[in-house]
Amino acid sequence: MKTEQVDDVLIIELPARLDAAGVATIEHDLAAAITNHGGKVLADMNAVTFVASLALRMLLSNLRAVQPLGGDLRLCGLQPQIAEIFRKSRFDTLFKIYPDREAALASYRDR
Repeated sequence: MKTEQVDDVLIIELPARLDAAGVATIEHDLAAAITNHGGKVLADMNAVTFVASLALRMLLSNLRAVQPLGGDLRLCGLQPQIAEIFRKSRFDTLFKIYPDREAALASYRDR
């Protein structure tokens, strides 16, 4: 998991496999980074090729944790098979999802 900040947006690059082992590896650090930042967060999922239900739960719990702080967790770069999982689970109705990092960052600027 790599992080960087662009203006006031914390960008987190998620690893390729968000299975049980992948989630266990990043879950604590991800939650800490999002909570400590407490604002605009973008999860870059460009490298993600596998996502388990645990990963969906992890993302949702982090979205719910940052919203009361006045922040938001948006997603970008979902591969087609990952986007399909989000559609089938209806998680696409819970998150703002953008095709790429530039579009997601622009959405925060247009707020």
